[in-house]
Amino acid sequence: MAWKLRSLLGLLLASFMRAHADPVFTLQPAGGLGFDVLADGVVVAPIRLAVGGAIVADTVTTNLDGLTLSGIHAKDPLAVTFATNDFVTITLPSAGDTNATAPVIQFKLTVNGNIGSTDWGKFMIGMSTGNPGTTSGNGWGRPINMSSTAGGMDFWVGSWVDSGGGAQLYNYSTGSWSAPPAAPGGFTRAAGAQSTITYTLSLASLGLNNGDTFFFDAYSSGGGSGDGAIDALANPNVSITSWGGSYTSTGANIFSYTVVPAPGVLALLGAAGLIGTRKRR
Repeated sequence: MAWKLRSLLGLLLASFMRAHADPVFTLQPAGGLGFDVLADGVVVAPIRLAVGGAIVADTVTTNLDGLTLSGIHAKDPLAVTFATNDFVTITLPSAGDTNATAPVIQFKLTVNGNIGSTDWGKFMIGMSTGNPGTTSGNGWGRPINMSSTAGGMDFWVGSWVDSGGGAQLYNYSTGSWSAPPAAPGGFTRAAGAQSTITYTLSLASLGLNNGDTFFFDAYSSGGGSGDGAIDALANPNVSITSWGGSYTSTGANIFSYTVVPAPGVLALLGAAGLIGTRKRR
């Protein structure tokens, strides 16, 4: 059974210590396509469910803390399917919330399968932050590539859930990947019928600052060192047709995100998430 990534549930927006003149953050719906984050009334981060409006929500409900998108479906019913109760909830931090003492970005992946009982899967994240990167390969030397408008891949997180689990952060610089790799700021996992894997990375470790935009994708793969991207999160279609097939995240099949300053942490939370079960040919 090939693992399927179901959702990038929690791309947690960067959090900063409060300054003397903190901006006031608000959310506004963008139709059924997603939402905008505003700082003092100015849009600083347009967040969409999918590139080009490929995924939409029939219902948008707002409240004092944020908003909820429900009735989620793909324009192409053959690309992605969702449960009727799938939804995405976005919550703003409370005023004065200073839980985070350093700016971080957190990725939370939900996997369609129990990573405790079937633990051979490997899970990875590739990033293109605008530094000189490579359009061929990654920190693990697997046939997974990235080409964004900012350049090639320059950061790679590789993780495993067997043998106690662990994760490694690689940086591509001066023509090669860092060795030995660093450890992410945090790596946790929870096994279940749907399992979750959470990575916490400081902005400093990625060379990012407020206002910077980076590109990324997440992948699931097998235990073989030559296994490719069996599932690519940003691509709703089949990524590769053989275990060792080469895959490149590029064009419409790649995510982008702009770092937004916030007094706390703005979390994108979902009961089932943004990406449903992929229909396979």
